[in-house]
Amino acid sequence: MDSLLSKVSYLNGLIDGMEIDKTSKEGRIISEMAKILEAMADKIEILEDSQDELEEYIDSIDEDLSAVEEDLYEDDECDDCFEDDDYDNYISINCPHCDETVYIDTNICNCNEQITCPNCHKEIPLEDCCED
Repeated sequence: MDSLLSKVSYLNGLIDGMEIDKTSKEGRIISEMAKILEAMADKIEILEDSQDELEEYIDSIDEDLSAVEEDLYEDDECDDCFEDDDYDNYISINCPHCDETVYIDTNICNCNEQITCPNCHKEIPLEDCCED
């Protein structure tokens, strides 16, 4: 009796075995409740099957998307963005909002300004980050 449908079937068997008079008020109520439980169990079983199918489909899409992301972004890491001697022209700061590393060209750095984080699009103050 592991599934809901088998439990409802067991309950229907108990009701039939008790020989409840289905023409009495109590008998009609019990009989209708058993029918409702059986309909609910059928619907729940259909929903569980649909949910399992959707989970498998989403997992498949997620795997495909991961493969596409790997193909698209495999060379797009920041470590590969700059030549070794170009690192001297940039400073890195962590965005206080999203904690992502942002690289700023020292040639355009003005410590009295703010820049917009390319990740979260919020303003980042440049105080105390620029080298003199």
